[in-house]
Amino acid sequence: MRRATLAACCLLAAVSVMGPALAQDLPKGPKAPPPEPLPDATCDTAKADSGDWLVGRWVAPFSRWEFKRDAQGLVWKLEQKPDINRDLGYKQGTVIEGKVTAISSCTMNLQATENGETAFAFEGVRTEDGKVYGYAINKAGQNARWILRRER
Repeated sequence: MRRATLAACCLLAAVSVMGPALAQDLPKGPKAPPPEPLPDATCDTAKADSGDWLVGRWVAPFSRWEFKRDAQGLVWKLEQKPDINRDLGYKQGTVIEGKVTAISSCTMNLQATENGETAFAFEGVRTEDGKVYGYAINKAGQNARWILRRER
């Protein structure tokens, strides 16, 4: 239910902010985009999890993600490449950092804040094949779909 609500909010925000003429400029994802809606979680999302499965480096087309533990808990950093930067309104080489706000053994919610406001929010689901499918939205209401896999 939460995923459907987030997806609907992202879609409405994108359409209302950018208008129909710019809707085709949203990233479609190279090759195969994540499914819509996100896959169902195959784990008990109410059960607490340490998030060890997430720690490390992940990659997606045009981006590199790193998840690690620090004094604040699980944190993440996203380094974006030029193509996706353009679609989310960030300049080339933008680095976004934030906290993992919720985690289960197969789902995660990420958030980056700027001046007390959510600047970037991400919701993802890990599938049986070990990939993470997710959606992100920035503070302007633009959204993007992601497929993350472990860095080799």
